[in-house]
Amino acid sequence: MFQDYDQIEQQIAEHQAKIEELQEQMAKAERKKQGVIAFDKALINLAAEYELEEEELYSIRGEQIVDWLVGQLNDENAPDYVRTLKARVARALKREGEAPRRTTRRAASSKPAEPKLETGHYRNPYTNATIEKKKRNPKQLNQWVAEHGLEKVQSWKI
Repeated sequence: MFQDYDQIEQQIAEHQAKIEELQEQMAKAERKKQGVIAFDKALINLAAEYELEEEELYSIRGEQIVDWLVGQLNDENAPDYVRTLKARVARALKREGEAPRRTTRRAASSKPAEPKLETGHYRNPYTNATIEKKKRNPKQLNQWVAEHGLEKVQSWKI
């Protein structure tokens, strides 16, 4: 019976020590938070004093920030915002039609690129046939390019 009492007392002492340790950690975190707020205010005041825009501040430190972020990309212990940024960049590249590095190679080898022709109307002087190119080359226009050459077909634009 007294043995249980001693064990409980020992557990209480251990928990109190852990609580004190956590309170110290919380105090340090709060101090850092206050430091970040003070730093932000000081930066805003300095920027105003020297007539700097926010964009100028970022561009001045931009290269250092990018280097730091790139170093964090493959770190397993990277903060959540680094993983979020990585995912957002990948989505933005996908939306713009640019594939991430590993899929670019597959896309390049899958099919040859169409010849670059401006949008508009093209008239074949031999057959007097007219084709309108909007986004992609129509099959007939690609045949003309294969038969007569890109430069010649470009000269047929009306």
